[in-house]
Amino acid sequence: MAKLESLIRFQKHRVDEKQKILARLFYEEETLQTQKKDVLERVEEESKLVQDVNTDPILQISYSNFLASIKIKIAHFDLELEKIKTRIDLARDDIRTAFEELKKTEIVERNRKKKESEARRKKETLALDEMGLETYRRKKKTKI
Repeated sequence: MAKLESLIRFQKHRVDEKQKILARLFYEEETLQTQKKDVLERVEEESKLVQDVNTDPILQISYSNFLASIKIKIAHFDLELEKIKTRIDLARDDIRTAFEELKKTEIVERNRKKKESEARRKKETLALDEMGLETYRRKKKTKI
């Protein structure tokens, strides 16, 4: 029977690499969330400034243009976040599948080692039994 240790090492490496990819995706998601939060905080700050000086018509026009551009940015962030979440879900499924394969291979290897050990133990027991029988026969022969 072929040894599965190298396959197990390869599968562990594959799971580790997939976990690194997932971690990178989580980092990208966190970065986008932070950028979106910063933009929303900026809107709040600008909104307070406009409320303080609400009589200037040029300021009102600038603020409405600013809000329009912010809506586009937020829509972009939301779209990118949805894409990242989809990629995270796919990466999780991929890790789950790779981990299941790894565990199956480990179980097969463990079962093989157990069978080999049992076969070796059975062989040793048969050899010891045979030696014991031979010793008994010799002793019985010498007594007769």
